[in-house]
Order: sequence, then structure tokens, then C-alpha cells
Amino acid sequence: MEIAPAPPRRTMSARALTLLLLAVVGPVTLLALLPTTFGLERYVISTSAMDGGIDRGSVVLERVVPVSDLEVGDVITYRPPRSADVDELVTRRIVLIEGGVLQTQGDALADPDPWLVPVGDASLPRVVVAVPYAGWPFVGSIQREAWWALLVPGALLGVLVLRDVLRRRPRRTLAPPGEPILGWGPP
Repeated sequence: MEIAPAPPRRTMSARALTLLLLAVVGPVTLLALLPTTFGLERYVISTSAMDGGIDRGSVVLERVVPVSDLEVGDVITYRPPRSADVDELVTRRIVLIEGGVLQTQGDALADPDPWLVPVGDASLPRVVVAVPYAGWPFVGSIQREAWWALLVPGALLGVLVLRDVLRRRPRRTLAPPGEPILGWGPP
């Protein structure tokens, strides 16, 4: 009986592995580092009040501008007055600028916000661009089963790539009989 050698396994080339790594890590890195390079702030839209214009789970990139540069229709992020009983930052569209106050409203809301925003601050962050869906991992209301559906394939991919990298390492072999080991022994 003759034993045939196993066919060589196909492995990912270094170039393919690099492209895969860039495809996964690249967008996250760009979203994390690029805004700060251009002086932008990042916020994740965690409510559906702006749906239609900026959907829940979007990441908004904002530039801080003087209040005098704001216009009706601009979208800003701010902390509502204490009387509003809202403890988090909100992102809303400006619907009225009058005197020293702003009136805002969410795109998905029928009525303007019940509070007026005093413009005592010299500047506020104005939305420059919104990146849809990029903030979903940070919204926090994804069910545990959905996280497993994302985590398990990612971990499996990581294990497969690591296994492939470890297989490529040259194996140590014993020196054939009669040859010196590490320069020791007869020539």
C-alpha cells in the first residue's frame, strides 16, 4: 500500500491577512482618531428623537462654534437646563433663535422641546456629519443574544487567524545524525 502525502493547505498570504486587518481595524481607527485631528467632537445618538434626520445609533461629528454662528436648522448637542429634568446631553435641531435663548426640537418629535436653551455659553457643538449605524455598539440596548451573535463570529475569526499565523512559524528540527548541533561536536 502506498501512502500519498497530504495536499498542501491553502493559507492566507501576508497581504490578505493585512487587508483583512485593515478592513476590520481601519474604520474603527478612522472614526476614533480622525475627528480629533480635525478638531471635531464625537457623540452617539442614543434616542430616537432625531430619527428621520439622524437615526438612533449614528455617530455625529461636531465642531464647536460661537453661538453667533448658529442658525435656525442647525443641529446642536447641549445639556438641557436643570429645570428640564434631563440628565444627559441631547442632540436637537434649532427651530427658533430669539434674544438670548434657543428653542430646539427633535426631527421625530411633533412639538418643540418644552424648555428654552439660554445661550450664555459662548459656543456650542454643531453637527458637521453623521455616520449612520456606527454607534450601535455604544447604544447599550442591544439584547444579550445579539451581542453573542456579534462576538462569537469575531472570536472565531480571531482564533482562525491566530492558528494560521502559528502554523507558519518554522518548526525546530533535530539535526541529522552525525552533524554538529549549534556548532558543537566534530566537524
